[in-house]
Amino acid sequence: MCDFGISAIVTSVVATVLSTTMGVISSVQQGKAAQAQMDYQAEINRRNAKKAQQNAEDKRQEGIEEARMTRLKTAQKVGLQQASLAANGVDVSEGTALDMIEDTSAMGELDALTTRYNYEKHALAFDEQANNFNNQADLDVFAGQNAYRSGMMNAVGTGLNGLGQAAGVSAKWYGENSLGKNTNGVPTEYTGTKVANSRQMQKNGYLGTLPTF
Repeated sequence: MCDFGISAIVTSVVATVLSTTMGVISSVQQGKAAQAQMDYQAEINRRNAKKAQQNAEDKRQEGIEEARMTRLKTAQKVGLQQASLAANGVDVSEGTALDMIEDTSAMGELDALTTRYNYEKHALAFDEQANNFNNQADLDVFAGQNAYRSGMMNAVGTGLNGLGQAAGVSAKWYGENSLGKNTNGVPTEYTGTKVANSRQMQKNGYLGTLPTF
């Protein structure tokens, strides 16, 4: 009867330890997996931010090139005007002819500046996207860290709960009048003769004599 009781208690302790171990491992793995997922998402957002920044730089460069081409076209137009007026005997260095040429130059420069402005607006939009991606990446990393800490805390909680359960079973084993002791409070495996007790001590790997309970 005592052997059955001892086996039941040992089985209960082992089951509690195994369950606790599995719970701790599961909590740790869940925390790591959640963090890995958020870190991956953060990396995606970092890459998107770099792409957005590159798009912004490309737009600005396109604006510079388009503005340059606009100025070249304006210069060509002014040259044609000057040549046409001069061919008709008009002095292009004064009067109405000069005003016409200056107006053409001014309108061409305005077109160039408008082109730069429009491309800059697109570039700024990409800059804003890059900032948003970077901010989201920071939030992802923070969420991953929280998920990892949560997993660790759950693991600690599971471990402490398991230890408490195992301690409860042990207390029951060593408690007065429990399955592990007789009415005198001595473990049942040591209730034989002195020789038997000594042999049991050696069997259990203990040194010395039976302690006083």
